[in-house]
Amino acid sequence: MPEKLMNRNLKALEKRFPGICEIMDEKKEELLQKESMHITEETAFTEEQILVAEKDGRRLYLAGRRNPKAHAENQISVLGKIVPNAPVFVMGMGNIHYLEKLIEESDDSVIILIYEPLFSVFYKQLKRIDFEEIFGKRTVSLVVEGINEEGLESVVGTMLQGDKVPLMKYFILPNYVELCREQVNRFLDIMIEKSKRYYVDLGTKMFFSPYQAENFYHNIKHLPTGYKAFQLFRTIPADVPAFVVAAGPSLNKNIKELKRAKNKSFIIAVDTAVKPLLQEGIKPDMFATLDGIKPLELVEMEQAKKIPLLTLVTAADAIMDYHTGKKFFFDEGYEYVRKLFEMNGKTLEGFPVGGSVATLAFSLACYLGFRTIIFVGQDLAYTNNRSHADGTFHAQMLEEDTEDFMKVPGNYEEEVPTLTNLNDYRKWFEEYIEWWKEGHEVTFINATEGGAKIEGTELMTLAEVIDQECGKEVDISSCIDGMEPVFNEKEQEKIWDYLYDTPKQVHEIVSLAREGKKLYHQLDKLCKKGNMDKRAYLKILKRVKRNRKKIEDNPNYQLLSESMTKAEQIIRSGQYLRRETIEEEGIELARQGKKYMELLEEYARIMEEYTRKIFDFQDKGSAGSDGARLRSSLGQTE
Repeated sequence: MPEKLMNRNLKALEKRFPGICEIMDEKKEELLQKESMHITEETAFTEEQILVAEKDGRRLYLAGRRNPKAHAENQISVLGKIVPNAPVFVMGMGNIHYLEKLIEESDDSVIILIYEPLFSVFYKQLKRIDFEEIFGKRTVSLVVEGINEEGLESVVGTMLQGDKVPLMKYFILPNYVELCREQVNRFLDIMIEKSKRYYVDLGTKMFFSPYQAENFYHNIKHLPTGYKAFQLFRTIPADVPAFVVAAGPSLNKNIKELKRAKNKSFIIAVDTAVKPLLQEGIKPDMFATLDGIKPLELVEMEQAKKIPLLTLVTAADAIMDYHTGKKFFFDEGYEYVRKLFEMNGKTLEGFPVGGSVATLAFSLACYLGFRTIIFVGQDLAYTNNRSHADGTFHAQMLEEDTEDFMKVPGNYEEEVPTLTNLNDYRKWFEEYIEWWKEGHEVTFINATEGGAKIEGTELMTLAEVIDQECGKEVDISSCIDGMEPVFNEKEQEKIWDYLYDTPKQVHEIVSLAREGKKLYHQLDKLCKKGNMDKRAYLKILKRVKRNRKKIEDNPNYQLLSESMTKAEQIIRSGQYLRRETIEEEGIELARQGKKYMELLEEYARIMEEYTRKIFDFQDKGSAGSDGARLRSSLGQTE
């Protein structure tokens, strides 16, 4: 029977992964000998056969001896909802219940990667489990150390493209760290590296997370009369060049030249470059702002008020209120915002952000289809030992001590001093340019005249670029002035009804958190009893799962959870610690659950009070103090 099952599995694997059987035939003996690991079976308390790895005189169980299913059920339950299209990474096949539970808890759109670093375990499982029965019609990638591990990095990168990173889940099965620590570290390093581009995108967002909820609810009032960034597509002619103007110190050298590009190009500036440009009599066609706590002084000029603005709902509320012109939004991934569009039969498109306001402006220029995109003031370094151009934070920026700064290749100097975050943005630009060029005919020119080198760009002076590229007249302002908001009046009213209902929605989270706390208390009490009733245990777990699903389905939960760094630490703490009994596992689950629900109730209650003030439009001073209270609760003060 084991041989018959193995042959069936090999045929199924060959169908999914052509050529794998031949490689296994060639390498099987070599890999088994190299690992020198004996994989045996033992009977668990549940009468189920589990795998045991024997190596160097040690016996390590690859599944729980008391209840092999419990480890998988508890871990997947604690890590929360597996949403459609999520990428899920499973390291190890020693306990197949992880994969079974994963498939049970997710739909067919979920993409799964199984990485088995131990060929001995994989070879043993070929004779024990029916791969086709477990995989079904799902998209499953299989990487086995020694067979096709060279493809691991590529597969992980493909699975984590775009906005997939926040959806991902991963599981490292019990005792794999002990058995193959080097492969575990490599696996985690690859996921971190492939996720880095996304986390660079969200770097600022995560740094300012305590402000996000406050800014979001304060700024959401701008959305009903706002615009989508993608409405600009084909509204603005793409046969002129686009200038992405940052506020690096080299902007001092060539800012005056930009006057000649006005009305012959699309000029999008970062928020810090707005004042220097306006002071030179150059009004950009659009400016971008991203950060949650940028000071209003950066754009506090009457001429800036009506310049079209590319922004986020979570941007600094002072800038959002000061600005009275057209505001252009894109999908930040918030379910709450998506709901506002869906209820009106519309969608909100998104695109890579890049983590800085300059990368955001650049990404928009790419997606609008410009065939020539030019960097100005994009130093990404401390040119002449200064951080920004004059007129940004101070009339004249002072020199700083950059002796201990990291050094990177410069555009006009062999090396220039920079910071880690600026270098990350430089790398982001390089990767993005390489990726974008694969599918588009576009020229990227760096007319910064200083700063760090960005691979993939042509180096030119700004004067040369303008002489070469700016030959056609264009009236960008007229193009944008003629645009209509994304929602009509009837749709706006519908959105406002939903906004006014927000405090009630948030209160539902408060109630559910209280209910969840009671359930975890019941679980703790049950597990501390002698001769625990397993049926009662499973019943409580089902109720916990239903409670968690209701919380996660609330569109306001996502905003709150992103700020709950303490709660995330609770979820992660003890996640992979082995518990010898189901009672011990239940007690640990209850400990984590109670703390999580206590924090969730506290945060949600403060947010409920804040949203009541915001959406009642009463006592605005109190709304501000509640915002400070919310930030203080989330671990950050003014």
